[in-house]
Amino acid sequence: MKENFLSEKEKIEKATAEAFIKLYNEMMGTSFRIIEHSDAPDFQCSDSQNNELKLEITLTEDLPKDIAALCGRSNHRSIEALKDHMAKVKEGKAHPLERVSSFPGNVTETLVHRIRKKLNKDYGRNTALVIRDTSPLDWDWSMVIDSVKQSLDLSRNPFDKGIWIVSYDKDRIFLLN
Repeated sequence: MKENFLSEKEKIEKATAEAFIKLYNEMMGTSFRIIEHSDAPDFQCSDSQNNELKLEITLTEDLPKDIAALCGRSNHRSIEALKDHMAKVKEGKAHPLERVSSFPGNVTETLVHRIRKKLNKDYGRNTALVIRDTSPLDWDWSMVIDSVKQSLDLSRNPFDKGIWIVSYDKDRIFLLN
């Protein structure tokens, strides 16, 4: 797949998959590489012994529209939007904390919601769910892994290779299960 012909979504998925594979290989002592970018699951990978690993990629965000803002399609996080919000707060038309992200609150709730949607699908054996954190706040997901697991029913988990979170900087991965 030529980089010039990838959509914005595909470029984000590819960067996420590449970062994940690099960190996963380092952590697990494996040699997986991306073979194909497809639709469902998003990536087919293989190692030097022809073992397969399939990756389903999704993103999480602190607040709705954060991904669009990160991609330059929304001014939701601009200084102008913040000034507008503060003016509404002064007028009593907005709550001062509605634009605030709370790691054990709305951030974790969004993650749980994204995972629940993916748990309803089955991509076959040797599949991992890889979630890209899009928050520049550098959350330490290991701090909330247990509470996220408690919020999910993982008795039917189609991701036999795990549910993983890739940090915003793509320098760490966190295993959820």
